[in-house]
Amino acid sequence: MDYNGFESKYGYTFRNKELLKLALTHTTYVFEKQGQHYESNQRLEYIGDAVIDLVIGRKLYDLKPQADEGYLSKIRSIIVCEESFAKVARKLNVGELLLMGKGEEQTGGRDKDSTLADAFEALAAAVFFDSDYETVEKVILSNLEETINLAIDGKIFLDYKSRLLEIAQMKDNQHKITFTVTDERGPQHQKEFDVEVYADDIFLAKATGRSKKDAEQKGAKAAISVYESKFGK
Repeated sequence: MDYNGFESKYGYTFRNKELLKLALTHTTYVFEKQGQHYESNQRLEYIGDAVIDLVIGRKLYDLKPQADEGYLSKIRSIIVCEESFAKVARKLNVGELLLMGKGEEQTGGRDKDSTLADAFEALAAAVFFDSDYETVEKVILSNLEETINLAIDGKIFLDYKSRLLEIAQMKDNQHKITFTVTDERGPQHQKEFDVEVYADDIFLAKATGRSKKDAEQKGAKAAISVYESKFGK
């Protein structure tokens, strides 16, 4: 596969292309080929998560010398999350490069937030192993620069659950918002949760996330527009 276009957008040219390939290998592709779990990008994702956490934490520490740890943690959680990683991965067309099983691809796997976020984290680890900390720091900050600036300026809002609950209580005819877990699947290290959102007994939306909290936030985000269309802004 020709990775030149991606490497140009990403801002890093890999010396070891096998590391790049590994970062883009989904577990379903490995299992379809009857391989082992460690041949997918999940181990790289584990390292990438830690590396990005450190890079962003240090950047915020330098940018906001007067901020306390509560503020820094809150802003970092907005930047270092599935949604922001998936958004950047889409800009890089990561989905087109992923190696994945046919079944996963047929069900929209190439554009799934969790899959794209995992790949983004795995790519960071691949750069780290292919070079050094200073290099991966530059690559991460370059790709997340817009997200960092928006988060600091307060222009990214991720607590959709609180927002939905607030909207529901603002109406003349107030509604009780509930979140119901309808399914839980996958191994312990890679679970997925399905959540449905209701206003009283009226179905609003459903979503899937890597944790109950993640699924609820995604469900709430989708439910806000549905709620407003049904009951008015």
